[in-house]
Amino acid sequence: MNSSQPLRPGPDDQQVGGTGAVRDRLARRTQQILDRSPAAADPAAAEHEKMVVRECRYLMRLLSTRRRSAGEMRDRLVQREVPGAIIHEAMARMGRAELIDDEAFAREWIQQRRELRALSDLALRRELEKRSVDTAVIDAALAGTEGDEEQRCRALVRSRIDRTDRALLCEERDGSHRRRLARRLDALLTRKGYPGDLAVRIISAELREAGTRP
Repeated sequence: MNSSQPLRPGPDDQQVGGTGAVRDRLARRTQQILDRSPAAADPAAAEHEKMVVRECRYLMRLLSTRRRSAGEMRDRLVQREVPGAIIHEAMARMGRAELIDDEAFAREWIQQRRELRALSDLALRRELEKRSVDTAVIDAALAGTEGDEEQRCRALVRSRIDRTDRALLCEERDGSHRRRLARRLDALLTRKGYPGDLAVRIISAELREAGTRP
């Protein structure tokens, strides 16, 4: 967005904290949309314009909680049973106001969800696909982000092996705690979307190392 600060995404369904600055930016963008609205020449055109403005304001309210993909916003209008012509015009005005940027949305979503949830690339891809982000945009966002998935997986496993676990792994003779912990870690990595072969390899290596030193 030109000189404006970009909208920052909050947690998935959580409002962005702050928000006077966000609300002010959205208010300015709303006014830009309204200023660019064509003058209505007849009652039908006036009603069309009224509907477009109403849906633009609705989309602004969505953006006040977090950044949205173009597909998300369009899907929400479809759910509201907004006529196609109104959807097209409302989305066009949002684009002209520079409030649609799927590339930035995908990059920020990936960064945030990795930090908050330690999700795998596969899980992140599924989340972005669910939000109707184009495959090519997702590919570019994943390729352009820093870090290695194996390192992230290893760090997640290490964070879930505490001091008590290490002591039990060092002391036990029957391997019962090791097996319980391995199952728990495997379930965790499955929920996070990490590939099974990577999960098995990382869990095995980290439990072996944890069992050598309390």
